[in-house]
Amino acid sequence: MNTRRLSLAVLSLLFVRALHAASPLPVTKPEDVGLSSERLQRVDAFVNRLQADGQIPGAVTAVVRHGKLVHLVAQGYGDLESKRAMRTDDIFALASMTKPIVTVGVLMLLEEHRLLLSDPVEKYLPEFRNPKVAVAKADPPGGYVVVPAERSITIHDLLIHRSGVASAGGPAGAVLRAAMGALPEDAVLAEQVKALATVPLNFQPGAKWEYGASTNVLGRIIEVISGQTLDVYLRERILAPLGMVDTGFTVPPEKLSRLAAIYSVKAGTGLVKATQQRTDPKFFSATGGLFSTAADYMRFCQMLLNGGELEGHRLLGRKTIELMTARHSDPIPLSFLSGQYFGLGVAVQKADGDSGLISSPGTYGWSGAYNTYFRIDPKEQVILILLVQRSPANNLDLQYGFHNVVMQAVVD
Repeated sequence: MNTRRLSLAVLSLLFVRALHAASPLPVTKPEDVGLSSERLQRVDAFVNRLQADGQIPGAVTAVVRHGKLVHLVAQGYGDLESKRAMRTDDIFALASMTKPIVTVGVLMLLEEHRLLLSDPVEKYLPEFRNPKVAVAKADPPGGYVVVPAERSITIHDLLIHRSGVASAGGPAGAVLRAAMGALPEDAVLAEQVKALATVPLNFQPGAKWEYGASTNVLGRIIEVISGQTLDVYLRERILAPLGMVDTGFTVPPEKLSRLAAIYSVKAGTGLVKATQQRTDPKFFSATGGLFSTAADYMRFCQMLLNGGELEGHRLLGRKTIELMTARHSDPIPLSFLSGQYFGLGVAVQKADGDSGLISSPGTYGWSGAYNTYFRIDPKEQVILILLVQRSPANNLDLQYGFHNVVMQAVVD
C-alpha cells in the first residue's frame, strides 16, 4: 500500500470512529457500501472551494447509503463575525425543506381516512367556500377583474401547487399585501390562512403550477382535522417517533449557540449577515418555518427511503410513498428544476437526462430558500444532504454541484 492510500485508510478509520461517537444512523466505511473514500473527499474539496470563493460561510454535508452513514462533515463557520466553527450538530433554518415533512403529515391523515385528496378545501376551511379568481387586464396596467372560480380548490391542488392561492406576484398581489399587513404581529397560522382566503386566486384551480402558499393551507387543514396546533401534531406524529430531537418551529435558548447564521451575497460586498428567522414564532409556517440538523433530516429521509418506516416506527405505508413520488404535475416550470416533475411535496427526476444530475430516474427531494438541499436516490439507496444558510435561493452551482460530487463517488 503506497503512502497516499495508507493515509486515506487511516483518515477513513478515524472518521468512522468519530461518527460512531454520536451517530443518527449506523456507520460504516464508504467502501463497505460501494462508495470510494478517495472520490468522496471531493465533497470536502468542493465545500472548501465555495468557502474560499466567498460563496458560503460554511456547510454541513451528509451522505448515507444502504442505511449506513458514511459522511457527516462540518466545514467553515457557523458565524463569520465571531469565527465560530461550524459543527455537525448545528441547527439550520430549513425554509422550504419544511414542505416534505408537512406533506408526510397530510398523507398520514389520508391513510387514516380522515381526508381524501379530492376533498374540497372548504370541507375543512369554510372561508374558502365560493372562491373568486383575479384575471389581469392590460388597461389600466396592474388592474384585474374578478370572476367566479369554476370549481373548488382540492387538497390535491394544494399538494401539487395547482391551487391558485394568492401570491405577492399575482394579479391581486396588492390586496394580499394589505390583508397580511393588517394582521397583528403575532398572528397564528389560522389567522394567516383566513386572511389568505379573502384574496382572489391567481388562476382557476388546477389550471397551472405555481409555487406559493398552498402548504400553509395544508398546515391549517392538519390543525382542523387533528385538533392540534401544527407544531404539536408534527412533533407527536413525525418528529418524536423518528428521534428528530433538534427539529421544530422554535429553537430553545439552550440550543441557540448551535444556530447557523444566515447570509446573503451582495455584488462587490460578498457575504453579508441577513435577517435571521425568528426562533420563537407564534406563526408556525408550513411552507418554511422548521429548523433542523443534518442528523435529524437524514432520519426523515431514511424513513422515506425505507418505504415509510424507521427503526420500528412506521409513519406511512410503502404504497403511500409510491403515491408521494408519482408524477402529479409535469413539467415543473422552473429553470432550476428542469428534467424533473412534481410529486407530492417533492420534485422527482425524469428519465430523459434533462436535469443534468448524476443520479437515477426517480431520485426525489427538495431545497430551501437558503440553499438547503436534499435528494434520495431509491435505486442506488443514497441520501445526500447539504445544509448551508445563504441566499439568494436556487444556486445551481452550489446545489447541483454538491449533488454531482457526491454521486460520482458511487463505484459499486
